[in-house]
Amino acid sequence: YMIEEYWSSRPVSVAHRVAEIVTELSPLLWAYVRDFKLANEMDKRTQVETLDLQRQHSNALRDALTRLGPAFIKMGQQLSIRPDLVPPPVLAELQKLCDSVEPVPDEVAMEMLRKEMGCNNQQELSNMFKGLRRVASASLGQVYKATTNTGDEVAIKVQRPDMVRRLSLDLHLLQSYGRMMDAICEVMTEQIPYHSNFINAFASGSYMELDYENEAANQIRFKTEFEKRRCNVTVPSVFKEYTTRRVITMEWIDGTKLVDAPKEQIQKLIPVGVELFLTQLLDIGAFHADPHPANLYVTNEGQLCLLDFGLCAEIDERSRNAMTAAIVNLLSGDFHSLIEKDAKELGFLDEGMDVTELKPILTKILTEGLLEAGSNLHDRKRKLMDISNELNEVFFRYPFSVPPFFALITRGLGLLEGI
Repeated sequence: YMIEEYWSSRPVSVAHRVAEIVTELSPLLWAYVRDFKLANEMDKRTQVETLDLQRQHSNALRDALTRLGPAFIKMGQQLSIRPDLVPPPVLAELQKLCDSVEPVPDEVAMEMLRKEMGCNNQQELSNMFKGLRRVASASLGQVYKATTNTGDEVAIKVQRPDMVRRLSLDLHLLQSYGRMMDAICEVMTEQIPYHSNFINAFASGSYMELDYENEAANQIRFKTEFEKRRCNVTVPSVFKEYTTRRVITMEWIDGTKLVDAPKEQIQKLIPVGVELFLTQLLDIGAFHADPHPANLYVTNEGQLCLLDFGLCAEIDERSRNAMTAAIVNLLSGDFHSLIEKDAKELGFLDEGMDVTELKPILTKILTEGLLEAGSNLHDRKRKLMDISNELNEVFFRYPFSVPPFFALITRGLGLLEGI
């Protein structure tokens, strides 16, 4: 609320930012419509020319998202592993947003690192970390590899300057959009307004990403929980003595990004990833909500490695139990319990709502889409898209509400689905 009050009292800055966003994105939108939606132009183009044009557009999109800052870079990251939504040339360009964002000068990052480590000068910093070199540059920070004075190889993530101000304005705009959508939905549909709470949950998580001490605590917690359950996953150890609010230092892990690993290895690790996500969601009660390509590695030993615990979410016991029951009922085809009980327990429907009219509609959609989809992957994908469209129509017509923590679950599931 303090951030909302801050930006509400600065309408000129907000209007300037809106103009900046429109100025960056509207030419890209027009170019896309002109080059790919106007039939006459498309008919004259060869496949090679189309691919070349896609590369040009994707390069322009990546540059625009980079200039617009961290909130838009994160949107690009979300799309970067969705081959069902964007073509391969665009995927390749957007994946650069995960760890190849235009970096701030090393001198700026080193000065921040020096201050955060309490060093009086750069020489003291050089004695603390030997061989410092930048290895990645992401939306909120950039990563350096170094060796400590005790001989440990470490990865040091240093936050970019002015992140709170830059991120908070875009999240303020997003929250304003949520309130506007709630007002429209209240008048135009039967939906219970949920956009504002949904976006607030995502915004809260995004602000927590800027606190690297919180990220370190999350990482230590997940490492402990996974080891306790003997999960087949690696989480790097944190060096707390070299961690502050704007710097986090952890064990260096040698490996390859999951998306760059051989196809057979990815296939082998997909069940591990699914089990890992369900363990977090249904057992631990907290989950990593940002598993994009730069955060999922395969170690040299072939084990899945999870990085970057800045964006995590908690799920209370009641919701965990309701989700477990919902999954069981969905898989067993008990749609009566799913709609009558689980949907209400999770907060999608009001406790006192009469679902007599809704039950046969949802039962038909879920039966046709899930139980009768068969084992052919192409058919299942088409069926799932049909389900999605039909469910959107049902959500529009009936008073559904989306629980706030589903904002982060949806993000995590969307990214995992793409991988």
